[in-house]
Amino acid sequence: MIKRTLAVLLFALICVKGYSQTKFTPEWNFGANFGVNLSNMSFVTTDPSQGLDTKMLQQYKGGVSARYISEKNLGFIAELNYSQQGYEQKFPVENPDSSRFTQKLAYIQIPFLTHIYFGDKKRVFVNLGPQISFLVGEQKTRDLSTSDYDESKAWEHYNQKVQNKFDYGLVFGLGFELRTGAGNFALEGRYYMGFSDIYSSHKTDPFSRSANRVISIAATYYMKPF
Repeated sequence: MIKRTLAVLLFALICVKGYSQTKFTPEWNFGANFGVNLSNMSFVTTDPSQGLDTKMLQQYKGGVSARYISEKNLGFIAELNYSQQGYEQKFPVENPDSSRFTQKLAYIQIPFLTHIYFGDKKRVFVNLGPQISFLVGEQKTRDLSTSDYDESKAWEHYNQKVQNKFDYGLVFGLGFELRTGAGNFALEGRYYMGFSDIYSSHKTDPFSRSANRVISIAATYYMKPF
């Protein structure tokens, strides 16, 4: 009796799974994205007495996206983006208008993301995965005084170009998607944590940490090519 019951349950499970598989049709989506970056840099100085404070810099990002929904609630995304990043240095509060320093970095980004969604026409989704980036541009804007080069402060980054042009890290995104007959519209917020450093980080170097941190908000338009 038990064996017969188990056999019936197993047969029912196979039938349900087969039915669900036949009901779902995998789909490809291709699209374009554009949004705003709020970027910063995580600096840790080798000499603890030399602090370096930074604040967010607002810039932009944009690119193209390819998405494959392989099964219900699960898919994969690959993108090719141009991303403006960097930071602005914070100077002492007692004299905040005396000095200015901004470092802007331009990257080509390639994220590979696992896409998990819930819902049908209106979807909430999570994107998570690694990202690699290649530096394609660097710009520094400075208005500094002699005191900014004091030995008690970190100042090597004022003149040092980026030493590591390859960047890698982890992306986490949360968003909402509306699927219509005219295409799919997604709005997503992402956080990128860079694991590599833009400057050399040996014990004899001024920084033991110099990693990208980016918050982005972007809209993506997807359409089905076939």
